[in-house]
Amino acid sequence: MGLRLLITRERERERVAHAQSGQVDSSDSSESKNIDSNATKSKQQNKNIAKLALVESTQDFDSPTTQATQTTKQYEKPQKDTSQTITERDLGRIVAYGSPDVKSSSTAKYQSNAGVISKSMIQTHPSGNGDIGSILRLLPNVQFDNAQNRSTAQGEIDPANISISGGLYYQNNFQIDGLNINNDLDPHGEVNNNINTLRGGQNQGFAIDTSLLEGIVVQDSNISAAYGRFSGGVIEATVRKPRRNAGGINGWRANISYQFTSSDLTEYHLDKSSEEYFYASASEAYQPNFHKHIIRASTEGYITDKVGLVASFNTTQSFIPLKSYPQTTAANTAYIGTEVGGTRQQKRQSYNFYTKMNYDITENLTLEAYLGYMPQTNTYFTNNAKDSFYQMDSGGIQSGLKASLQTPIGFWLNSLGYTRIENSRRSDKNYYISWYGSSIHNWAYTNATTGNSGRAIEGGYGDLDTLQDTLTLKSDFTFNPLSWGIFDNVFRIGTEINYQKVQRNRLEDVYFTSGLPRNTNGSTCYKDQFGIGQDFCSVGDTFTTGTTQANAKWSGQYFNALQVYQAGKTSLDSVSYGVFAEDDMKLDLNFERVKIGELNARIGVRLDGDDYMSKHTIAPRFSLGYITPIAKAYQTTLTFGANRYYGRNLFSYRLYDNEQNLRKNYTRTSSNQAFVESSTTNNSTYKFNKLKVPYDDELMGAISQNLSYAQIAFKYIYRQGRDEIMRRSRTNSNGLPSLEGYSNNYTIWTNDGSSQSHIFSLIIKNIKPILTYGVAHNYLFAFDYTRTSRTYNLLSADEAYYNDTLIKYNGEIINYRNRPVENWARPFTLRLDTTHAFKIAKTKWVWNNFFRFRAGYDRMVILTRTDPRYDSSFSGSQYGKMRFPNAFSWDMRLGFELDMYKGQTLYMNVDIYNVLNSKIKSTIANTAYNGSTSSGAFASSNAVAVYEVGRQFWLQVGYKF
Repeated sequence: MGLRLLITRERERERVAHAQSGQVDSSDSSESKNIDSNATKSKQQNKNIAKLALVESTQDFDSPTTQATQTTKQYEKPQKDTSQTITERDLGRIVAYGSPDVKSSSTAKYQSNAGVISKSMIQTHPSGNGDIGSILRLLPNVQFDNAQNRSTAQGEIDPANISISGGLYYQNNFQIDGLNINNDLDPHGEVNNNINTLRGGQNQGFAIDTSLLEGIVVQDSNISAAYGRFSGGVIEATVRKPRRNAGGINGWRANISYQFTSSDLTEYHLDKSSEEYFYASASEAYQPNFHKHIIRASTEGYITDKVGLVASFNTTQSFIPLKSYPQTTAANTAYIGTEVGGTRQQKRQSYNFYTKMNYDITENLTLEAYLGYMPQTNTYFTNNAKDSFYQMDSGGIQSGLKASLQTPIGFWLNSLGYTRIENSRRSDKNYYISWYGSSIHNWAYTNATTGNSGRAIEGGYGDLDTLQDTLTLKSDFTFNPLSWGIFDNVFRIGTEINYQKVQRNRLEDVYFTSGLPRNTNGSTCYKDQFGIGQDFCSVGDTFTTGTTQANAKWSGQYFNALQVYQAGKTSLDSVSYGVFAEDDMKLDLNFERVKIGELNARIGVRLDGDDYMSKHTIAPRFSLGYITPIAKAYQTTLTFGANRYYGRNLFSYRLYDNEQNLRKNYTRTSSNQAFVESSTTNNSTYKFNKLKVPYDDELMGAISQNLSYAQIAFKYIYRQGRDEIMRRSRTNSNGLPSLEGYSNNYTIWTNDGSSQSHIFSLIIKNIKPILTYGVAHNYLFAFDYTRTSRTYNLLSADEAYYNDTLIKYNGEIINYRNRPVENWARPFTLRLDTTHAFKIAKTKWVWNNFFRFRAGYDRMVILTRTDPRYDSSFSGSQYGKMRFPNAFSWDMRLGFELDMYKGQTLYMNVDIYNVLNSKIKSTIANTAYNGSTSSGAFASSNAVAVYEVGRQFWLQVGYKF
């Protein structure tokens, strides 16, 4: 009973604080469970606070904390809006450093958060594609892929890749309602489509729309032992619960909206050398035209007094019309043919079907059940090939059941979840053929007047599935607080077990022509040996007179070599577990005569293991905090932490190993003969081996200072990564052994990588809205500085890192491992976020501004021998600098609501990105012709600048009832 009263008091305190500030949580960094015994309030203040708490419980922007405490009590009807309630409803804010999050108040005491984003904040800021990454740009210590917002590919809808605390973007822990949604199949993958490899999947398994969320919590340091299997940060998204008796129709509320942007509403910034290729593009690397539509619909309410339901549907549809074929080749040789000059359309389509039900069985027992189907389909075509459409399917299913039980000895939370994540391909054809242009193969081929034989390509790479099925059981128990005088102690234990089945399944045989076509010399063609409608032979006269064809037209052509990749499956099962124990202690040194302050310490340990790599890890976690003994409004909080975080090993390391074993080689000597299977041995190009689990050691220190209406927080994080995964490729001279069954240049993954990061961040924010003439204002200023170094290439094998050879960079000789990081590494960023809300008659207005200044940086590029900076006297590799200048951007949302009738609301939002239309150089493309952004390791000094998008408008209209 004592714990129940303590929890009730604490929840009421947080709810009242929320009503005053309009945040997900209160901003009190000094308390997590106890009310300040010295704080006093007048009776009138108490009445006002009670009234605000009641109004808050019936508003659109309820917090997760508030909703978690709602009971079956019938509340009064919603009150009319006043200037005060506007501050509670419409003023979205970041809660950062020292504010309890929706999962555990201990994150406040130990300053674990980079920030907490509330539902109201999601609703009052530009939403972009509606993915989690789009809103996280507001937070410090979150770095984005340099190419994420490039001007040349605005039709894309994939969530952004983000780095937290210098970690790898695929080593974050993404969670929805406490269950992991990490894509461990192959989140970095490949840039292009290939017969054996797929385009890289998303690092978060599901692209959930933020309109469905109650809040997002980002933890970047001092992270509890309850979290494991990450070495970057933890991103927790909480799907909202239904509001009880919050107006609507018979207690049910609904919301429907439509949002739109297009190339007509977008300003492009391009390098002059790429303009011609951009507007005549046949490739997704250049998207001069696009139309993007987002439809959202949701309903919520209570079926009975104890059973509530939220149901939501969202879809994002992007259509990208392109030229059917390139106008020229990279060498400026023209494409000609019957289909050149036409158009083909690519698509990006994302769907979110999500339902969440909560059942308050008793006062002490609550059940939650949720089911989400969140697929995404990206449709592409190979820009120089006929019948080459293919679609990449990602996302999948999430389902779960959660039980929360208040027992006599503590609080017990149990979760059972199932997820299916895929990264799969569906192709138009299961063969790939590269013909010479002919009277039959005349759709598009290169003009061969320069002497090169023109090629006409058709087909694709067949259907290929990669699937990740995960069954998770989690149990978390927090014991009742134990008190001995000035000492309080809260003990917490938990465990989780995961069963994962991953598979790579080629669904059909795929036929790939090898080498150049041969002259039939008048022979007939052997008909359709494999039953796929292809002879790999043609009797049409060739058009070209290139040197390969001995300066004469052929009356027919055929292939004498064929590779057949057989249908087949590679799969593996993995069982992993995690166990943690944690003790959160408080020593209250505030005595009657002498007040020293409050000392907090959290000591934890986490044990993880799996049978995939057969490794078991122990991660100690330690956090220490001190709170000064003065009034809460002026308190100072000091925090220190020393922690270890173990990441994850990806399943792609194992799935690729068996690929070549499914390949057969066929040959023939004449077009009128059948193919005969060759005895050539197929050696695997990937070698799997057991790896250690990569980990990061962390030291952090922070100070937070309350100043009445404002708060200042400073944090320093040091991360040292060890046993990180390095991709290596064998050569005859690099020491890797020659192995039977593997090619001479096989790829292997090792634990030879390491990294180091220093992060400084500063936040200044008001913790209560500032009211002037009926307008409520919120301000947040954030600064972060990041310095990261790595001893390996993220995306490809690079033996120079392993050998650490001497190179020449910008005129100086350095070790290769000292080269600068090329991505997710802006040196520092300044952010200023302002939100202003007011009410006029039956209308409500919100004006949000987000200003961001990002420091410039230097990127390393290979010097060609013709570059004037090239030193012919130096025998090693040489590199120069490409400068990326400082970048300033201003994004804005103008929001408008009109009270139509009995709480029914019409609303409109206008989002403007890059209001000043600033030209921001963000990354580089390998060439002006193809526009493909470079990973950095092999970019040359001739690379072309790629810029972020210019001014862009998004328009939204919706109706709530």
